[in-house]
Amino acid sequence: AFGASTAVLGGVVKAFKDVADATLQVEKNLADINRILNLSVGSLQKFSTQLFDISRNTATSFDQVSKAALEFSRQGLSFNEVLNRTGDALTLVRLTGIDAGKAVADLTAAVNGFAREGLNTSEILNKVVAVEQKFAVSARDITEALSRAGQSALEAGADFNQLNALVATAQQTTARGGSVIGNALKTIFTRLQRGETLNQLEQLGIAVRDVEFNTLPAIQILNNLVNIVLNELPITAPPRAVFC
Repeated sequence: AFGASTAVLGGVVKAFKDVADATLQVEKNLADINRILNLSVGSLQKFSTQLFDISRNTATSFDQVSKAALEFSRQGLSFNEVLNRTGDALTLVRLTGIDAGKAVADLTAAVNGFAREGLNTSEILNKVVAVEQKFAVSARDITEALSRAGQSALEAGADFNQLNALVATAQQTTARGGSVIGNALKTIFTRLQRGETLNQLEQLGIAVRDVEFNTLPAIQILNNLVNIVLNELPITAPPRAVFC
């Protein structure tokens, strides 16, 4: 009985210690956030209350929520932008199972990569979730691929919806992971911008430039390639999957 009581008391003491440590970490995170945002006492209280609401609504620990908010606050965002992006990041954590740091990095990469389209994290998250619900793909793999291929896709003239569709199609067809698909698309978009590649495609009869000799967007070049391939297939040949 004495041994059992000792074990119970030891567990209680450890629980209190863990709570104290977590409280100190949360307070440190909030202090770090406030050094960046420079909020008043009232605004900081409102900010922390809304962070607690995000934690409750997403079933995530407040420590993770505060860490995500700290990372977003370092990006020069406003009070409301930090809260909105934190909520979106923690929703992504709940949907995909990735940690908060990864969710912050993936959403930040997607927003920055397609900044010219004016997309915010909520719109990106909604588009990813819509694709996940309609096709046999996972939001985790989509966001991973988007973060890897976003910048190269933008430079090649592809927009967010096109890249999102490409990733979903590739994963549903090949069942490969988001990192593999993202790296593959990054390579494709990068090579489609090389003069040597464009010249070789032109020699094959594939249109890669418009009437003013400007390079066509990558998606249009790929579609032109597909049309050439399909037109050259024998009529009796069985259908083949062509990635575009």
